[in-house]
Amino acid sequence: MEKRRVTMKDVAKELNVSVVTVSKALAGKEGVSQSLRKRIVDVAKEKGYVFKEEKKRGDSGSMNIAILVAERFVTDNSFYLKIYQKMIMELSAKGYIGILEIVRLEDEEEGILPNVVRMELIEQVIVIGEMKTAFLNQLMEAGLGLVFFDFENEEYDVDCVLGDSVNGGYLLTRYLVKNGYKKIGFVGNYKSTRSILDRFMGYLKYLVANERMPDAKWTISDRDENGNFIELKLPEDMPEAFVCNCDVTAYRLIDTLRKNGYSVPEDAAVVGYDDYADQIPEGVKLTTYRVNTEEMIRQCIHIVEQRAKNREYRRGTTIVYGRLIERDTVRTK
Repeated sequence: MEKRRVTMKDVAKELNVSVVTVSKALAGKEGVSQSLRKRIVDVAKEKGYVFKEEKKRGDSGSMNIAILVAERFVTDNSFYLKIYQKMIMELSAKGYIGILEIVRLEDEEEGILPNVVRMELIEQVIVIGEMKTAFLNQLMEAGLGLVFFDFENEEYDVDCVLGDSVNGGYLLTRYLVKNGYKKIGFVGNYKSTRSILDRFMGYLKYLVANERMPDAKWTISDRDENGNFIELKLPEDMPEAFVCNCDVTAYRLIDTLRKNGYSVPEDAAVVGYDDYADQIPEGVKLTTYRVNTEEMIRQCIHIVEQRAKNREYRRGTTIVYGRLIERDTVRTK
């Protein structure tokens, strides 16, 4: 019978330490004392652990990259799944292998890493969309190359690639005001994600800068704290226009408005964000803000490539600008 391969978990159990500690010690990374590192290496050799050969990636050979997305962001109209598909194609063109993992809510909350990370199958990780603190803490402990895509978190020293959410919310609101709208609402739960908060702040930024204080009752939540869509409730005192945090919410709002007897844009204007949705209602041509996902993906993969050549490479936060797309859901001057 073939002898079972010795794993890091076996070494960790022998010394009563974590697998992350063993991983760091065997990879020569910081965070492990010299004495403990020596003990781990010695035990690994004694047990017959097969050490990985060091090789400089990025110049030749493939590299496995985990792409992690929270389950709560995966829907039939998931913008992030579209990004993943494009990212896989770009990685493949570079000779890399992208491995998608959908992270369950309970794993997020409990900080349980997916098998592809725990089994040492990958070299770097791209996280698309926000994750909960417990999960991010464990991911940081894994000591792998890490990029945050479409979000940032100042608690972690991690490279990030972002769309220009604040500027996008600002320009959408400006566009409505320039076309004569005075009462403007916002649709989105800004407590749900940082990107929605940034778009909300862009909306507020333009209104406050132009002495047009928004009414709190015109801010409508579109999802609960776990990211699940909820029923849109229109205010009794209706605004003239709505800035929506994403296209999917914009289409849901248009449907709600129509069911309540309102016409778009005759009775209320609606603008979205992303310029993406799989299921577009018949006859709707949405004015929106197009996120430059192609450039965001290029910048993300550039970071991955550079870090493959030099594990100390750092880029910081990269912001990629999009543009306004004018269509038919706003009555223009």
